[in-house]
Amino acid sequence: MNIFQEMKERVTARQVAERYGLKVSRNGMACCPFHNDKHPSMKIDRNYYCFACGAKGDAVNYVAILFGLSQFKAAKKINEDFALGIPIGKEEVRKKWEPEVRKKEKVPTKEERMQFVQKKIDKWARDAANVLLRYLRWMEFWKEFYKPESMEEEWHPLFAEALKNESKVSYLVDMLMFGTDEEVLDFSRTDGRR
Repeated sequence: MNIFQEMKERVTARQVAERYGLKVSRNGMACCPFHNDKHPSMKIDRNYYCFACGAKGDAVNYVAILFGLSQFKAAKKINEDFALGIPIGKEEVRKKWEPEVRKKEKVPTKEERMQFVQKKIDKWARDAANVLLRYLRWMEFWKEFYKPESMEEEWHPLFAEALKNESKVSYLVDMLMFGTDEEVLDFSRTDGRR
C-alpha cells in the first residue's frame, strides 16, 4: 500500500476540510472554498464534490488545491498535521517523484473556474427551461382536453392545475431563457419555490 492509499484509509476529505477551517453541516454540505460560493454547493465526506464548480477529489487532493501544493507535499502536510506517523520515503525519492506530479496536476485559474461554473449554470438553465416547456405543453393539452362542457360541470384536477400554474410557469420559462445571470442564479437557489 502506498502513502496515498494509506492516507485515504485513515483521513477523510471532511476531516481535513474541517481541520483547515471549512464549516461542514451535519448533512455534509459546505460552501466550496474553490470558488466564490455563498450557498453550500459542496458535498463532503470521504471524498468531496462541488455541484457548482465541479471540484472533486479526496483528502490529499483537497489539501493540495487548498494550499497550492503537489500531491506529495499535501500528503506530507496531512501526515504531520494529523500525526499519522506514515513513513514517507527518502528525500531523493521525493525529488524524483515530485516534478512528475507537477506536470500532471493543473490547477485551474480563476477565469477557467468561472467559465466552468458559467457553463454549468447555462446548461442547468437550458435543462430547466426544457422541462418547464414540456409542462406548459401538457397544461395546454389539459385545458383543451379536460375543458368542462358546461359551467355546472365539476372541473377535472388537471384542468384546474393548468389554469392555476400556466402563467407562473410561463414566467419562469421566460426568465430562464431571457433573464439575467443573477435572476437565473436566484431561481436556481430557490429551486423555483416562490
